Amino acid sequence: MKHKLFTRRTFVKTTTIGAAGAALTTGGMSSVYSTFIQDVDKPAILGGNPVRTKGTNLEVSWPIFDDTDIQMYLDAYKSKRWSEYSYSPKELSGRFERAFAEMMGVAYCAVTNSGTDALDAAQRALDIGPGDEVITQTNTFVATAQTTFNLYALPIFVDTDPETFMINADLIEERITANTRAILPVHIGGAAADMDKIMAIAKKHNLVVIEDACQAQHGEWRNKKLGSIGDLGCFSFQEGKSLCAGEGGAVIGHDDYTMARADAYTNNGRDPRGLKRTFTGSNFRITPFVAATLMGQMRRLEAQSKLRDENASYLEKLLSEIKGVRPTKKYPGQTRRAYYIYQMIYEKEYFDGLPKRKFRAAMEAEGIDFGDGVDSSLHLDPFIETYFNLRAFKKIFPKERLDKYRKENRCPVNEMIDKETGLSLGQRVFLGTKKDMEDIVTAIVKIQKSASKLI
Repeated sequence: MKHKLFTRRTFVKTTTIGAAGAALTTGGMSSVYSTFIQDVDKPAILGGNPVRTKGTNLEVSWPIFDDTDIQMYLDAYKSKRWSEYSYSPKELSGRFERAFAEMMGVAYCAVTNSGTDALDAAQRALDIGPGDEVITQTNTFVATAQTTFNLYALPIFVDTDPETFMINADLIEERITANTRAILPVHIGGAAADMDKIMAIAKKHNLVVIEDACQAQHGEWRNKKLGSIGDLGCFSFQEGKSLCAGEGGAVIGHDDYTMARADAYTNNGRDPRGLKRTFTGSNFRITPFVAATLMGQMRRLEAQSKLRDENASYLEKLLSEIKGVRPTKKYPGQTRRAYYIYQMIYEKEYFDGLPKRKFRAAMEAEGIDFGDGVDSSLHLDPFIETYFNLRAFKKIFPKERLDKYRKENRCPVNEMIDKETGLSLGQRVFLGTKKDMEDIVTAIVKIQKSASKLI
């Protein structure tokens, strides 16, 4: 028996979009949807029925665990070894380090008690300190910059690529000075920064590269794991991450000595390889309970990543049938994205000029909560002046340098994304069903059809 061809028209009819109708050509959508216009309900914010009824959460419950995870935690508890610091092969933290390093394709991993401490240890291991400058991006979690400031060094914020929401690598070289020591790109949301350009710039100017992959577990650049491209890579295992343990982090790398220096910060300066080398250090250790949780979560990471990939691909296919909301672009080197937040671009011209904040409110009424698309605009954060007012900062940096910093600290594109174009969905959304993806686009279509009434 011959299979029926799955045409674009039958695709529309057999999805939620087809059931709801999709949109007007004048709204920027394909005319193939025009026959279904009469079926589109008015938006919930105007009194219509929501796409997702109250109580039907688009996101799956998180974290996910089972009895095996609980037993692994209990075994760690019953071992009566609640602190691990000897580098014994039997220690759970060491077992996780070896497993994570193997998964990431690197020689070494140093597990820490947070992603923040991973960033701290990585910068200390590369001898970044007072008076140095580290080029990073404004669109990132505060810890990226805090850890640099805490070393009495300057994070130099670079504006965002409006199409990818990553650091705009074309702007990096103009911010390099004689004091620049490192580039710290962030794979924000789980997508990849342009590592080809960044590594080329670093090589040209003899700079080290620290990848902030705290939101990018399992993402890839040219089939290599994000975090394994630069000199060091940093990860977070905080509760919301795709590989989570409540709190926790890790530094990964290939070079023994550099990674030994990083590891020494997790274990009070001890040499992780037992070679009796002397290092500076601190105590960023994790407990075996965190390690047990991570070992349990690693069992399902690939399957969860694959499901997220499938749902994201399906959502992108649906979004390609309409205009006005589209995925951010990816750089050619990104062979797999990771998931923390999935970024999209809102184009209000396809919604009769409806401002993003009103679009988000209308979508929320439909039971679909979009984020702003960016993590932050750190260049605007008042904590910068708090650091600059510290006695040590005033001692290290002359007034002229701090005044110049203030003058150059401009990132208008990221501010525009935050206010006008950026949208995002959390990673838990993509652990749902194809029906969930259809509901997202159905709600967008409803808002688009009635956009003029929402202004």
